[in-house]
Amino acid sequence: MKKRLLQNQLTFTKQEQRGILVLLALIAITVGVPRLRENWLPATLPADSTFAAEVRAFQQQLAAADTVKTRNRTYTPYPRKTLAKQPVRLQRDTFPARFPRRKPLVISVNTADAAAWEALPGIGPTLAARVVRFREKLGGFYSIAQVAETYGLPDSTFNKIQASLRLDSGSLKKLNINQMDEKSLGQHPYIRYKLARLIVQYRNNHGPFSRPEDLYNIPLVNDSIYRKLEKYINL
Repeated sequence: MKKRLLQNQLTFTKQEQRGILVLLALIAITVGVPRLRENWLPATLPADSTFAAEVRAFQQQLAAADTVKTRNRTYTPYPRKTLAKQPVRLQRDTFPARFPRRKPLVISVNTADAAAWEALPGIGPTLAARVVRFREKLGGFYSIAQVAETYGLPDSTFNKIQASLRLDSGSLKKLNINQMDEKSLGQHPYIRYKLARLIVQYRNNHGPFSRPEDLYNIPLVNDSIYRKLEKYINL
């Protein structure tokens, strides 16, 4: 019973079937006819219309421009860089020195002040003051090697500055061992107070020194001490 009712609802009568077919045919005609007309009968403009003339002129201009581009299209290879067979050698004089070379610093050991000594590598304010004070106590340097005897001056530092030292021809301050008292003699770095006392005692016992070599008669004086003192002794 249910199946029959379902079949009656889903089936169409012959009259309804004809109506559906006619409706589908009308839809196909309505959609297909305009497309067939576009394909088989394309729209054309009247030959004598102004718009048609403008379209043709524009098409001719495009065709002419394409022709000119085709004719002017030529291949231009990229220029290659040519290298010189022999490299150019630049001389040192071609480019000026940006900074002038500084002349090596040279100081005189007997006239340089503390500021000049301090300008040397490895010499600070303390060492510079010691060198000047040591020179004043000696009475001047007679040899550049004497600078190395300054208290606290490392051998490595002296080796660095030795090339910058020059010995001038200044006169040395002499010591009159026959007239100077014990205190004055003891201030000299090569004599000190113990040797100064012996010099005064020898002078009191044997009289004034007649020659510098008489210092060898003092027990503390050896050849090394005498060689240091002989440049400063004055009778």
